[in-house]
Amino acid sequence: MKSGCLTNAIFACLAVLLFGFSSYIWFTFFIRGKSVSTPNLIGKSVDDAKAICSDLGITLIVDSEHRRESDKVAAGNIVWQNRAPGATNLVKRGTTIQVELSTGPLVLRVPDFGGERAGTAVLRLGQQNLKPGSMTYVDGGGQQGILAADPPKGTVVAAQTPVSLLVGVATPPPTFIMPDLIDRPLEKIRPYLEAHGLIVSNVKFEAYPGIRDGIIIRQFPLRGAPVSARDPITIVVSRQEESAIVEQPPPG
Repeated sequence: MKSGCLTNAIFACLAVLLFGFSSYIWFTFFIRGKSVSTPNLIGKSVDDAKAICSDLGITLIVDSEHRRESDKVAAGNIVWQNRAPGATNLVKRGTTIQVELSTGPLVLRVPDFGGERAGTAVLRLGQQNLKPGSMTYVDGGGQQGILAADPPKGTVVAAQTPVSLLVGVATPPPTFIMPDLIDRPLEKIRPYLEAHGLIVSNVKFEAYPGIRDGIIIRQFPLRGAPVSARDPITIVVSRQEESAIVEQPPPG
């Protein structure tokens, strides 16, 4: 019984060894013999790459629609291939390798903002791998938006170069000190304010015992506050009968 088991074990071992040896022979002479190592075409010209592929029986296809920037590979040479190179990466003869060419280093130029708003200019700087530098606001004298850039537009710069911007803004209206309007008649105060460019945007009538009609009893902004043509002025005027009606004249 023991002799039969030993014979079967020896036979099984021989069968495994024979299978492994035959697999190695089959792979070496039939499969690997028809395969070649994937060549490294990175950095080579198209003519050189075609010659290498022709010797190995490989078809080279150059992608004419896509190119890539590269600081290491000269423009016109191969910068990418779809199959990893190396002796352990085998391809069969007749296999196709697709490659893309280099456009050379990426060239960045300061864009022409041409009166764009400051927010738009900042977005464009980020899209072009640049970053905003200092931003100075000046009276544009009628011109609003970006007036100038430093470095100037069209300058070739490196990535993440800060670009300073000069922004023109509208001339601010003159500022006044809000006078005391209490106990004064609206019919005289409104023309006075409008003559100085100030607009009474809201007038509300409210009953107030002991005061005749048309007298200002409350105001906003309050006395002494800075006010300009951009600031709405609200006035509450006395009236015998209280009313919630709010008068809103068109802006001057």
